[in-house]
Amino acid sequence: MLKRKLQNQVKGKENKALQNDTIDVCISSPLFAKPFWQEFYEIELELNQKLSKMTKPPAPIQYIYNPVEYAKDVHCEYLKKYLNGCKKVLFVGMNPGANGMGQTGVPFGNITSVRDMMQLSGLVDQPDEIHPKRPVNGLQHTTEEPSGKRLWPLLEKLADGSLDNFFKQCFVYNFCPLIYYDKHGKNITPNELKGAYRQEILNVCLETLESLIRLLDCEIVVAIGDYVFQCLKKSEYCQSKRIMKLAHPSPRAVGNQNWPEKAEKWFHNENLLPHIRGEI
Repeated sequence: MLKRKLQNQVKGKENKALQNDTIDVCISSPLFAKPFWQEFYEIELELNQKLSKMTKPPAPIQYIYNPVEYAKDVHCEYLKKYLNGCKKVLFVGMNPGANGMGQTGVPFGNITSVRDMMQLSGLVDQPDEIHPKRPVNGLQHTTEEPSGKRLWPLLEKLADGSLDNFFKQCFVYNFCPLIYYDKHGKNITPNELKGAYRQEILNVCLETLESLIRLLDCEIVVAIGDYVFQCLKKSEYCQSKRIMKLAHPSPRAVGNQNWPEKAEKWFHNENLLPHIRGEI
């Protein structure tokens, strides 16, 4: 009887060990791995936390919008659809536009590009405080963001008519997620910020960008506009990548009347078309 009892104890320990091994296998199984887009989003949320704890912005700034927060549904749909793994090229804009990402949560996200080309949808909430001249209407907004209206159709054209091709190797992100307005509703861009606050924004956003580039394992970082380009040059880590500067698509920029034609030529000259088409 004692011998049988000992045999049962040994068998019980073996079964328990087998169960533990099974649990370990399940925990480390790819079925339980965190989606890639969620890792990216969590870094964005960490940035939001840091921004919320920063010192008070300069006096001209009266309203701050963060579409990563109030337009998170559409923003996350953008991430889920197009961010399923590492990317070779990261395009980085400065910050959301009032009629683009400020409405849709998508960088340079003018309404028709987000709704019709990308076929994204979702609820868009409201900022904590809203300037009466700067309403948030989400995908029902009727004013198009000029920069997005130029950028996304060009990228689709260069990607053989498919943004799915573009997103195989490329992604688009904004350096700073915040929109700043003064008491009159005038948009104050990050390059127009003053004093210590300007440097704080640069430091915390650049640190986050470095983390995202590591996650994406990018080879090329395309700064859209000079502000982002100058920020990238301040990062030793970003300097280890191939940094490029694409002229900003805003019609307000000097000499930008023929931006689509000039940008298309630039993409050809910089040999980026194979990446945009997802061919490499």
